[in-house]
Amino acid sequence: MELLERDLADWEPLELEWHQGFAFLEGELLGDAQVRDTYTLISPQGKAPKTVVEEAIAQQCWPTPLIPGQPVWRHRRQPHLLADARWVFYRLPAYDGRRGFQVLQALPFQFREPLHSLGNRYWRDRLTLYYFHDYTAHAVQGVRHAEFALLEQDLPEGAVASPLYSDGVNLFLSGSRVASAGDQVRATNSAGYRLVNGQVCCGFKPLHQKDGSLLPIANPEGFHRVNGRWFSDGQSIIVQAQQGSSASYEYFYSIDDVDLESFTVLNERYAKDARRAYYITGRTIRNVGEFRLVKEQYPQFDASGRLVASTESDDRYFAVDEQHVYAAGTRLRGAHGPSFRSLGFNHYCDQQRAYLGKQPLELEVDSLVVAKLYRGEDEYAPVLVGDRHGPLNSGGVLNNAMFEQWAPYFAAHPERQDYWWHRMQAQREQPEAEEDPANLRDIGQGFSLGRSVYFQGNKIEGLDAASFRLFNEILCGDVNGLYRVDFYSKANMTAERFSAQPVECFRFLDEAYITDGKAVFKYWNHYHLPELLRKADLATFETFSHGWARDASAVYCYGEIKKHLNPATTRFLGSYAFSPELMSWAGKPLDVEFTMDEVSVPHPEFLQLGTRKLFCGRRPQSAKRIDLPTLEFLDGKFARDKRTFYRYERDLGLTETSEDEYRQALAKAGETSK
Repeated sequence: MELLERDLADWEPLELEWHQGFAFLEGELLGDAQVRDTYTLISPQGKAPKTVVEEAIAQQCWPTPLIPGQPVWRHRRQPHLLADARWVFYRLPAYDGRRGFQVLQALPFQFREPLHSLGNRYWRDRLTLYYFHDYTAHAVQGVRHAEFALLEQDLPEGAVASPLYSDGVNLFLSGSRVASAGDQVRATNSAGYRLVNGQVCCGFKPLHQKDGSLLPIANPEGFHRVNGRWFSDGQSIIVQAQQGSSASYEYFYSIDDVDLESFTVLNERYAKDARRAYYITGRTIRNVGEFRLVKEQYPQFDASGRLVASTESDDRYFAVDEQHVYAAGTRLRGAHGPSFRSLGFNHYCDQQRAYLGKQPLELEVDSLVVAKLYRGEDEYAPVLVGDRHGPLNSGGVLNNAMFEQWAPYFAAHPERQDYWWHRMQAQREQPEAEEDPANLRDIGQGFSLGRSVYFQGNKIEGLDAASFRLFNEILCGDVNGLYRVDFYSKANMTAERFSAQPVECFRFLDEAYITDGKAVFKYWNHYHLPELLRKADLATFETFSHGWARDASAVYCYGEIKKHLNPATTRFLGSYAFSPELMSWAGKPLDVEFTMDEVSVPHPEFLQLGTRKLFCGRRPQSAKRIDLPTLEFLDGKFARDKRTFYRYERDLGLTETSEDEYRQALAKAGETSK
């Protein structure tokens, strides 16, 4: 669009501040919406433009998509529209004054006619209707825009209206067609829910159950929101649940046997009536006495770990009655309801034990410490958790880094006496004779042994040198227990104890499972402490590689019980497990018909069903492109059939390659192995 065509009645010149290709509007950086998230890396809020530009260039952020030094225009009635000689841009409202930068989205259309607002983010010119959202703008297709107008709605008492528009043929909501103009639409007391032709809908989609079928509702006309995700039709309670967290599948279910007069919503996840309590996933809780939410604490500490303030709110996941504790609707075994309380930072305790979330901790409640050393508003500060015997998960293994980290806390809390820190302090004041480094025996991974265990020359308190052994680069043990070593800081090794069993009881079961001689642990992610599989039976536990295992009562995939697989009839090949009724890859069902005698796994990640089908993981591979009768895998990366060679790529499966590339890979592998 040529600048000369700008109608000054609609557009006004806009002055921007430019620095090396980056423009600023009223002190805020104008970025490119195509890479909008990259600008958060430089945290531009409150910084001078020159500083922002230096950091943006260092982070290789894209410059402002406008033409530097050329005229820029802003629409007078829709100020989020900017334009230069090439494009019209939409300045996304979602970024207004929130992050120190704004972003421009190039629009695939021009505005040749004057724009007129229809309200609720709708605009039109003589030819087209537009909808401007917080994150995008688009031209509305298939609409009679000359007849487009806000629909008058007859609202029942308490109903919340959504801005519905009609063009005489269809109804529109948020820029999209949602129903026909002849449909009967009635609002409810919740903006997202309405009755469409007598059927309760979320948006304009009828409420459905977990299996996708329609949810039966006895009295649709009485549908209303009670609170949060809890609804009622006057006869039953209707609940909006979800499967998954980051990528969730929403569905609805009803609770019929409810005392509606006493029904009370406690928070988004818990509700109760006079007889029982309810959790959002469909759990019914037969509580004892008064059922209430735990008060979650939000303590604030100074630089020495002294409590200076605290606020509280209803906990999202934890509730108690007169006997028990409930975590996400499930009774927390052994926890004492009357004494259960929040300590902050997802830590809890009752009269007998401490918890991290719902996980019991091996800490002494009477000497428990949960604190934080304040280091400034934007500075990371670790949570200090421990008891008189040592920090959490230390298992008595102490080092200088722990001593220094906890020093401000104990200096500010003289009432805390006879803790591990005080014993280390006494040892420092009366040090024993140092060992001659020449007498230390190097055992690898930075460890050496003498009268004590040393890491990078630093003595590690609490490890028994006589029995100490390294199992691999991460796991070790001594007579007092088994440990996971944290090597993130070479100068300050820490060892977290995951079992009190002695070193001679340890063994690897395979690459994903270990045992301490009494129990089975999941161990395939080296960044986390080995996880105890509480339900696994060591006596009958078998491993089959690729995360698969089973015992007498269950099949496991990387520690997770797979209820759909029967341990008595399941076979394991590579990353696949199958029974006569079901095929599974990496713990996920694979929907395919097969017979047991045609199953083969020519490569750990490939399933072949005779000459009919080939899968890579759960992705089918073309039986027309690949000749299955002659397919053979040459190694972990290459395969061939009678026609050509293939390379295995994890995200694609088999892609065609040449014999030369295969030979070159063989030669390179041979050189590497020499």
